Amino acid sequence: MATEMIGLVGLGAMGRGVADNLLAKGFAVAGFDVNPAALHWLRERGGEVPDDAAELAARADIVVSFVVDDKQTEEVLFGGFGLARALRKGSILVACSTLPPSYVRTLGTRLGELGIHLLDAPVTGGMVGAQKGTLTVMVGGPAAALERARPVLSSFGARIFHLGEQNGAGAQMKVINQLLCGVHIVAAAEGLALAQKHGLPLETTLEILRSGSASSWMLGDRGPRMARGAFDEVTSAVDIFVKDMGLVVDAARESRFAAPLAHMAFLSFLAASGKGWGMQDDSAVMRNYDTGAQSPT
Repeated sequence: MATEMIGLVGLGAMGRGVADNLLAKGFAVAGFDVNPAALHWLRERGGEVPDDAAELAARADIVVSFVVDDKQTEEVLFGGFGLARALRKGSILVACSTLPPSYVRTLGTRLGELGIHLLDAPVTGGMVGAQKGTLTVMVGGPAAALERARPVLSSFGARIFHLGEQNGAGAQMKVINQLLCGVHIVAAAEGLALAQKHGLPLETTLEILRSGSASSWMLGDRGPRMARGAFDEVTSAVDIFVKDMGLVVDAARESRFAAPLAHMAFLSFLAASGKGWGMQDDSAVMRNYDTGAQSPT
C-alpha cells in the first residue's frame, strides 16, 4: 500500500472524486480549498487539512491541482496563498485543470526557475470518470517527473498519455478535446431540436440516432437530458463550456488557425449563458432553438 502524502488543491466535483481514489489506493491526502464545506468533507473522508499552503508544501512533494482555471491557478501558486514559493525544490506540481496552452508554457518556465517540475496533465472523462478512477490523462512535461507521479495519476486515470517533454502539450491536447466535445454537444442539441420542431418523439429519435453512424459519446450522454428537458441535472454547466470553448477559440486565434465550428459552438454556449442558463447543464444549449415546444424554466 502507498503511504506517500499527496497534496490536492481544489475539492470541487472533480477533486473530490480524485481524493476518494487516492485515499482508496492508500495515499495520504492533504487538501486545500477556499470552501470550508469541502475541507470538512475531506476530513470526514480521512484526509488531512493543513492550516495553509506552506504546511501543505511541507507535507507533500507531489501536489495535484484541480482548480477551475488559470486565474485560480495563479492565485494559489503566486498570489495570496503562495504555494509555489513554499514548495521544496524537486517537488512536482500536477496541473489537471483546463488551462490556456500559452499560460502553461510560461508556468513551466516560472516553476522551473524555483526548482519545481510541472506536469501539464489535464484530464477528460468528467465527474463520473473522476469518481470511478477512469479518467484519461494527457501529460506534457519531463518523463522523469511523470514516472515519479505515475502511481498518483494511475489512482484516478485509467489511461495516461505522454505527449512529450514540453509543458503546454497536454493543455493543447485538451483544447482539441474540448473543441470536439463542444461541437458534438451543440450538434446533438440542433439535431434533437429539429426533431422536436417536426413533432418527432424525442426518446425514439434519440434511440435511432444512437443506434447508427450519427451517434457520438456526447449524444449518448447529453441526449437523454435534452430529450427530457432535464437541464437542472447538472454534470457540467453551460458556463464551463463558455470558459472551455473560449480557450479553444483563443488558442486557435493565437496560432492563426481558422476554427469556424469551434466559434459557432462557443457562440451557442455564450448565448445560452446570456439568456440566464449558465448554471444549467450544458445540454441546455438546446434551449437556444425556439421550436414552440414547452421548455422547463
